[in-house]
Amino acid sequence: MKNIQLQKFESSTDIQRLISWIDSERLNIIWASDKFSFPLDKNQLSDYLNNADKNNILLFKVTEITNNKATVAGHAELDIFGNNIKISRLLIDKTQRGKGYGEQMVKLLIKYIQENIKHTSIFLTVFTFNKPAITLYEKLGFVTTEIDPDFMRYENEIWDRQKMILKI
Repeated sequence: MKNIQLQKFESSTDIQRLISWIDSERLNIIWASDKFSFPLDKNQLSDYLNNADKNNILLFKVTEITNNKATVAGHAELDIFGNNIKISRLLIDKTQRGKGYGEQMVKLLIKYIQENIKHTSIFLTVFTFNKPAITLYEKLGFVTTEIDPDFMRYENEIWDRQKMILKI
């Protein structure tokens, strides 16, 4: 198992890294729905980061530590709606995909919530075409509770979104 850690997303280096990962409008929408416009830029992310506390959003970079070297492999956020916690805006650097970071990241987020945030539910949303993500979430105990048909349109595609809740 890799030594993966959640670290606070807070610096201009973190912002520039995330911008470099979002290299298409499609990926921007998959990652953040309509939260940001493409191309993602420093102003959008700086404003978002500066308002995260008042909007009850925790931002993390997902870092692997090996031989005292840190490699940032992903990005994740938690949106806090009272006792309902949403895991959101998950992204693995495309050069790091397929290495198990996604599963470890979601497990760390669940553990973080359980140990640090009073909650009654943990949920997330995902576009229904994202089968690898859905399979992972189901493996970790999430179940689909609703599907929003025609949630978003991109070019000639209609995207449905599903809500999944962690069964504890």
